[in-house]
Amino acid sequence: MKLRPFELALVIIFVLFAFVALFVLKIIDPPSNSSSSELVTIGTVSIWGTLPGNGINQILSELAEENEAYNNVTYRYFRPSDFDSALLSALADGVGPDLILVSQEKLVEMRRRIQPVSIPKVDFGNLYLDGASVFYMSDGVYGLPIAVDPLMMYWNKDILTNKGYLNPPQTWENLVNIMFPELISRDFDRTINRSVVAMGEYSNIRNAFGIISALMIQGGSELVAEDKDGNYVIKLQSAPGGSDPLFSAADFYTKFSKPSNTLYSWNRSLAEDRFLFTSEDLVFYFGYGSEGREIENSNPNLNFAIAEIPQGATATVRRTYGKFYALSLLKSSDNFTGAGNLMNLLGGENIATRIAIASNMAPAHRSTVNLGSDDDFGRESFKSAFIAKGWLNPELSATESIFATMARDINENRNDVSSAVRDVSGRLKDKY
Repeated sequence: MKLRPFELALVIIFVLFAFVALFVLKIIDPPSNSSSSELVTIGTVSIWGTLPGNGINQILSELAEENEAYNNVTYRYFRPSDFDSALLSALADGVGPDLILVSQEKLVEMRRRIQPVSIPKVDFGNLYLDGASVFYMSDGVYGLPIAVDPLMMYWNKDILTNKGYLNPPQTWENLVNIMFPELISRDFDRTINRSVVAMGEYSNIRNAFGIISALMIQGGSELVAEDKDGNYVIKLQSAPGGSDPLFSAADFYTKFSKPSNTLYSWNRSLAEDRFLFTSEDLVFYFGYGSEGREIENSNPNLNFAIAEIPQGATATVRRTYGKFYALSLLKSSDNFTGAGNLMNLLGGENIATRIAIASNMAPAHRSTVNLGSDDDFGRESFKSAFIAKGWLNPELSATESIFATMARDINENRNDVSSAVRDVSGRLKDKY
C-alpha cells in the first residue's frame, strides 16, 4: 500500500522518537549489579594510613570480589608514631604509597606532599561535618574526609549508681562541685585509692593532647588559622571577648594533680588512665569513641557506658575534640590517575561510611551521621561527631612534648600558668 506524504511523515516522526527514547534510557539507566569503578581505571594503588587495617582490608577484599578493578589495591597500617619515618624512608627510596589515610593531626607536616583538590566551599560544607573543614585550606582541599573519632567520656556505672547517680555529669561544674567530693577516695595522707578523673599530668594520660585541645576548644579558642599569604597564625590564647582559652585549659587541667587542691585526683606514679579505668580504679575516662570495643574486651565484666564529655554550665555551643581522617593523594604517586580515581570511589558516601563504621568511628559525611547508629557506642559517638573539632598542630610529637613541658612546669612550680602558656605559644610558633 502506498502511503500518502502526510502518513509517511508521521511514520518517520514516530521512528525518530523511538530512537531518541532508547538513547535517553541507555544514558540514564546504569548497568545493573555494577559499581562505578567499572567506568574508571584504577590499576595498582597502595594506601598507607594510621587508621587500623582490619576493617579497611576486609572492605577492600569485598570490593575486589565484586569488581576486579579493586584487585590491585592494598592498604598498610602504621602506628601514628611510626608513620612519618616509614613514609619518608619509602619516598626517599621511590617506593612510597599513592594515597595516605591520616587524621588532621598529621596534616601540616604532610601538606607539601599532598596534591590538593578543588571542591566548592558550599558543596564541601553540605557534604561533610563542620569539623572536617580543617582539610579545607587556602589553596584547596587536602583530602576527602572519611571518618571522625570524637573524644568521649567513659564512666563506671556501678560506682555512680552506688553513690545515687543514674547519669554521668553533663557539665564540668556538676562534676567538680557535686559529684567529685562523693566519688574521690583518698587516705588521710592524701594517698589516692580511687581517682575520679585523670588530668594534670601527661605521660600516664593516654589522650592528654585531646583533653587539653577539647578544653581549649570549649573555651572558644580560635586555634590555628591561615593568613592571606598561607602562613599559620597561632590563636590558641585568643577567643571572642578577649579571654585566654589556653590559660583556662591549663589552669583547670593541672588542678587535678596538685595535692594541695581539693580536686586532687591524679599523679605521675599512677598507672595509665585507661588501665585504671578497666581495673575499676578510675571513675571517668576520657577516650575516643573508637576505644569502646577495646575497653569492653579488656574487662568483659566492667559495667560502663559512654557519653559526651562535659561542657561548661554557661556554654551556648557544645564542643569536643575529634580526629578527622581523610584520604589524600600524594604528589609523588606513580599512578596519579588511578589513585585519584580510587580516592574518589573510596571517598564516596557509601564506601567511606563502611570504612568509618568498620573502624568503630563515625562517618564524616553529614547525611550519614544524621541517620544515627544502633550500636551502643556509635549512638553517642555519632552525636558527638557533630560537635567535634580539630586543629592544625605543627607536628604531633613536638606538640605533645610542648604540652607535657607546660604541665610539668606548672605542677613543679617552675612556671606560673601565665608564663607556661606563653611559652607554649612561642615554642609552637617555632615549629611551623
